[in-house]
Amino acid sequence: MRKPIGIFLLLFWLLAGCGGAPVPEATPTAPVVTDLQVLVASDDFAVGQPRVPFVFFDGPNRTANVSAVDITVFDLSEEPAVAGWSGPAESFNDYEVPYWTVHPEIPHAGIWGLIARTRFPDGSSNDIQFAIEVKEAYSYPTIGDAAIPVDNPTLPEAELAAISTDPEPEPALYETTITAALASGKPTVIMFATPAYCQTAVCAPAVETMKAVYGEYEETVNFVQIEIYADYQAELLAEAVAAWRLVTEPWTYVIDGDGIITARMGGPVSPRELTEALEEILP
Repeated sequence: MRKPIGIFLLLFWLLAGCGGAPVPEATPTAPVVTDLQVLVASDDFAVGQPRVPFVFFDGPNRTANVSAVDITVFDLSEEPAVAGWSGPAESFNDYEVPYWTVHPEIPHAGIWGLIARTRFPDGSSNDIQFAIEVKEAYSYPTIGDAAIPVDNPTLPEAELAAISTDPEPEPALYETTITAALASGKPTVIMFATPAYCQTAVCAPAVETMKAVYGEYEETVNFVQIEIYADYQAELLAEAVAAWRLVTEPWTYVIDGDGIITARMGGPVSPRELTEALEEILP
């Protein structure tokens, strides 16, 4: 039986309830009526400073013309909800679907509300409420963990079509096992993604990001792309996906020369975001 693996689709509508105690309303400086929606484009959030990527949609348009975003988090376990961390979100426009990320400080597990104060090029603004579930600990490998070695199938023993569903694959991404990459002493980027079975524009371009960054760092960094499924019918999870305990995709990991995870990015990842994570560990 097929073991399901989720694609990030956590959609919360404009001013939707967050569950639990109500979030205090914020007053925008210049209220506007829009069809703005928020897509939370990842999962596996834990106490600390989780990376929370999100995308704005405006009615039928898959992206919204938002110029700036400030986030405030609310502890929904309190009555009334208590405001916590506040700060700006960062935009990444070098991706097919522009997205934003924020790393809020979350002190304990539970359902946390977020208010995104969005500002538009015309000077107007609006507040959007959404929520995320935060756990005590991450379910998937995370920053500071030792990367898990796996002898994934590679070229030339395996046929390229059997280990990649990318319509225009870069063969170099399928020449190295995770085990060999970790033993090389070089930094490594591992991406778990399936271009053929990704059904949204948010996750589909992730492999294109990896190919673009590979072109800049191929001499100094290992790049390994892992398909989610081990068969054409998408019935059997790949060994590496099971070993890394992943139940959603795509996931991108940056690993230093000692085999320690230094960055992980669920959902969308742009060339700029991946490059910045790599530059943190390169000499």
